[in-house]
Amino acid sequence: IANDGDKALQLARRHEPEVILLDIMMPGMDGYEVCQHLRDDPTTALSAIIFLSALNDIDAKVKGFNMGGADYIAKPFQAQEVMARVDTQIRVIQLERAMQARNRQLESEQTSLLNAIFEGIYGLDPNGVITFANPAAADIAGAEQETLVGRDIGELHFTEHAGDETAHAQRALC
Repeated sequence: IANDGDKALQLARRHEPEVILLDIMMPGMDGYEVCQHLRDDPTTALSAIIFLSALNDIDAKVKGFNMGGADYIAKPFQAQEVMARVDTQIRVIQLERAMQARNRQLESEQTSLLNAIFEGIYGLDPNGVITFANPAAADIAGAEQETLVGRDIGELHFTEHAGDETAHAQRALC
């Protein structure tokens, strides 16, 4: 429990809670400012913030959500409602973490599969800039995999700067 914004920030940085119940009207720094500091700090940026406030107008609620609040509860409140909302935010955070872990696993598996393929494969952004190149693509381009990332695919393979076209074509067809 913190009685002012500075103390709230200290406690949040020390304990790195998943959910923070934050009053808007506090001495010194108000809850909106505390929220902004929490969002700007990497150790607390992912904590779910639930605003608790006597301010019950739509502008206060919208401002809370725009500042990065996950929920807003107007006073007076029922303890059961607060606990239910905290439990919901904890479940959301746990599901997000599980999804991120699964995405990392899938990306790793995808990279392994693409690296095992004998055909050259590039990943491109919408502008044709290489974001991924498998080892076969590096062999075809005659370059290291790491040096291909960030290069323009058109300039690499389809311009006069791509090198001797006959040799390049032979590498691409092998």
